[in-house]
Amino acid sequence: MTTTKTIGGLLLALGASAAIAAHSSAVQGLDVKVTKIERASSASLKDCPPGTNTVNAVAKPGEQFALVTVAFKVGPGFSPDPLKGKRPTATDTADKKYFTPSYLVDPGSATEYSCSFPFRVPEGTKLKSLTIEKATIDLASLDK
Repeated sequence: MTTTKTIGGLLLALGASAAIAAHSSAVQGLDVKVTKIERASSASLKDCPPGTNTVNAVAKPGEQFALVTVAFKVGPGFSPDPLKGKRPTATDTADKKYFTPSYLVDPGSATEYSCSFPFRVPEGTKLKSLTIEKATIDLASLDK
């Protein structure tokens, strides 16, 4: 009985640790953490870090925006060049890829910042992952 409880507790702890670790990832000296996913009928198309782009978009009937908020923290040895001008992508549970209109314009301009990346998706679409450059972050536990 004790062995069963110990193994069950260990598996529970490992599962929780894996879920937490899945939300953050290092991208060439940049710590990336998805903090939330929201749904909206309109979205700001600001670049990241947020700048002067003030364009907004409205979802079409049958669509919505999945707003994926990401916190960035610049670490030692970070080189922004590989990320400049890149856009994150999201993949849904059916492995369909979605592109955001928001770009990473100056990812090394601040030591810490947060950005919301809008993805136009069909209503009810569940996102599975977010990819920034070569790092993929699991979104399944956040997108409920």
